[in-house]
Amino acid sequence: MLADAKAQGASGRNFLSQPGWYALLGDLVSQVGEPGFPDALAQTLGHLTQFAYTVTFAYNGPDVPLCLHHTFPPKQYAIHVSEYEVGPYLLDPLYKAATNGVRSGVFRLGDVAPDQFYKSEYYRSYYVQTGPVDEIAMFIPGNGSWTIVTSLMRPHSHPAFSIRELRALRCVEPLLGRIAQAHWRTDQRLKAVKPEQDDKDMLRRTVEDALRRLGMPLLTPRETEVVGLVLRGHSSESIANILGISAGTVRIHRKNVYAKMRISSQRELFSIFMQSPVYGGG
Repeated sequence: MLADAKAQGASGRNFLSQPGWYALLGDLVSQVGEPGFPDALAQTLGHLTQFAYTVTFAYNGPDVPLCLHHTFPPKQYAIHVSEYEVGPYLLDPLYKAATNGVRSGVFRLGDVAPDQFYKSEYYRSYYVQTGPVDEIAMFIPGNGSWTIVTSLMRPHSHPAFSIRELRALRCVEPLLGRIAQAHWRTDQRLKAVKPEQDDKDMLRRTVEDALRRLGMPLLTPRETEVVGLVLRGHSSESIANILGISAGTVRIHRKNVYAKMRISSQRELFSIFMQSPVYGGG
C-alpha cells in the first residue's frame, strides 16, 4: 500500500485535479453494498496518503467490537484483531471516542487519547507491540448506536502523517464518510441494537472479576472509576477534572488502590486488569 500510494503521488497534493481520483470515486460508489467496498475504500484512501495497513472496526457501546475489514498479514492480525477483540479494547482511545459520541470526522490517535496515554502501561505493554508509529482514524456513523472506525497505520520505519496529509483526508471526509455510511448501513451484522450496559459498567465488572479471581478485596465505586481512568492513560489532574474532585484526592484514591491490591506500579495494575476472565485471563 505504501508503494502504491507513492506511485500515485499520494500526499494530498492536487488530488482534485487528478483524473485517477475521480475514477476511484466512481469505483467506490459502484461498490456500495458489495463485498468489494472495503478494498475500494482502502484504494481510494491510498490515493491521498501512504499507509502500511488499514483496519475497520464497528463499535456498539461496550460490546466486543466487530472487525469488518483489514489488510494485516497473519502476525499483525493476531495482535491487532484476535487479541484486541478479546483483550483490552475498553482502553483503546478510538473505542472510547466512539462510545463518547464521536460519530464522524478524521482524527489522529493523539487527538482523542488521554493526556498521558503514551506513558500508560496499556500503551507500553500492549499498544506498542502492534507496531504502528502513527495512526489516523475516520469515524463513520452506522445504524443506531453503531460507529464504524477505519484506521490507517504507519510502521516505525516510516514518518508520522503530515499536516498536509491530514488536511487532505479531512477535506474529502464529508464525501467519503457519506459513501461509507451508505455501504455499512447495508451490512446485516450491524443491527441497530442498543447495548444493555455502558463502558463504565463493563470496565467496573472487568476490574472486579480480576480482583475476585486473585482473591483481592473489591474496590469502592470511586476507586474503580479512578482505576479505569488510570488504565486508559489519564493523569491525576485529568482524572480530577473528569470526576470533579481535586488532584490530591485522586492521588489518595490511587494510593489506597495500590495498598488494597498490594502493588506499587501501573505495570502491576495493568497485569491484574488483564487477569479478568473477560479478557481471557481465566
